[in-house]
Amino acid sequence: MKTQRRYQEIAARISRYIAENGLQPGDRLPGEIDLAKVCGVSRPTIREAMVALEIAGELEIRSGSGAYVRKNVNPMSLVLDSGPGPFELLRARILIEGEIAADAALYASAADLERVELALREMRELVAGKINAQANDRAFHVAIGEAAKNSVLASIVDGLWAGMFSPMYHRLSQRARMEGYQAEALRDHEDIFAAIQARNPNDARKAMRRHLQNVEQHLAESDVPLSEELDAVDASV
Repeated sequence: MKTQRRYQEIAARISRYIAENGLQPGDRLPGEIDLAKVCGVSRPTIREAMVALEIAGELEIRSGSGAYVRKNVNPMSLVLDSGPGPFELLRARILIEGEIAADAALYASAADLERVELALREMRELVAGKINAQANDRAFHVAIGEAAKNSVLASIVDGLWAGMFSPMYHRLSQRARMEGYQAEALRDHEDIFAAIQARNPNDARKAMRRHLQNVEQHLAESDVPLSEELDAVDASV
């Protein structure tokens, strides 16, 4: 039997709470902190569950206001599996890509460094023009994977990036206004490349992990603070 993802489990519990408490379309849900405390999970997990319910059409998340019931909910309905959650993907990337960057610093050829630098140069131009550079961002990370001289690792990086284009990641990125993070991300990429180019595996590992932890932090700081002034949610959630 397929194991349910954590965000699916929490989304299903929130969905049951809506039905069992007779919330109607337009009613507001309790705040994010309240839900996290009652469910015994982190706020990022609550955020992923909310995004999953928003994509499923059960909730509407209004900027600066909170989460509202969008339609009548069948408590027995299943929350569709949208793949690994964004934070699950990022934790995997932090663990894996730090080591890949360290290996790239040791094994990258001159041609490998040129490919990484090309992706970085194109990213600079797009960021300067305030154009979405996500595709170049992916190319940069995949090029580093290839520079580590391990086709399995390069394939893993590309596969992890495929998840970064999922509907859940896209919606969460909108919530966190990630388009405004591009300049900071570019600086992180500059540090990663500098360490790899200097053949310093320790600095390359640290720079990559720091970059991905910064992404994780930005996603966790959504621009939609769900109201924290509502009464604590019932323990039946």
